[in-house]
Amino acid sequence: MNERVLDILDQSLKYSLWAFLLTFLASLCFIELQLKARKQGFAEYLREEFEKRYKEEIIGEDPGKVLDRTVPLANRLPMVVQALVVSAVLALGCFLVVGFTPLSLFENFATENPSQTAPLRLTLLAYDRFYDGFSLNGEVWNQTPESMGGLRALISIWKSDRELLDEITVQVEPDPLSPGSAGVFSLRYSENSPFLYGYQVTFSSNQDLTVPHVQGFEVE
Repeated sequence: MNERVLDILDQSLKYSLWAFLLTFLASLCFIELQLKARKQGFAEYLREEFEKRYKEEIIGEDPGKVLDRTVPLANRLPMVVQALVVSAVLALGCFLVVGFTPLSLFENFATENPSQTAPLRLTLLAYDRFYDGFSLNGEVWNQTPESMGGLRALISIWKSDRELLDEITVQVEPDPLSPGSAGVFSLRYSENSPFLYGYQVTFSSNQDLTVPHVQGFEVE
């Protein structure tokens, strides 16, 4: 997972967490106002009942059954659970909108051009399998407006049980790789050949940072 993908996911997660927090706090405030209004309404009802019974006693009428002075407390737990569910649903919606739809105000997976987010384009990758192992030749283009120094191709080799067998790093030539130009790399592997399953190519800079790439021939 490259750095740009992590940035987009981090941005989406940040705004979804803010959406969750604000929605949950707003829901709690709404619940508190509802409970306060209910409490005030009940207090007004009791006051009116008390005045009514007091007047009946003054004029000598039978006030009837005495009011029950105990009032059950409202169960707040279901209200809080509902607020959590609503907040989680809205936060998930916010995550999807910010990260994966063109409706977002930010650059995301739906609005970005892969050729703009990937500095490299892999235009050639050919292999030759032989008895002792295999050879690999590749061509990669620098799509950025700046030279890239220390560019290396990391070839991960997998064995037959689909576990990592070996990792080999080869230099991309020329070094540095000029903007808008092609670099080449090659590998000849002849170890543990009976256990080979496949390979995967990634790229890294001289700071050991992964350099994203796309595949194809639409070189800019």
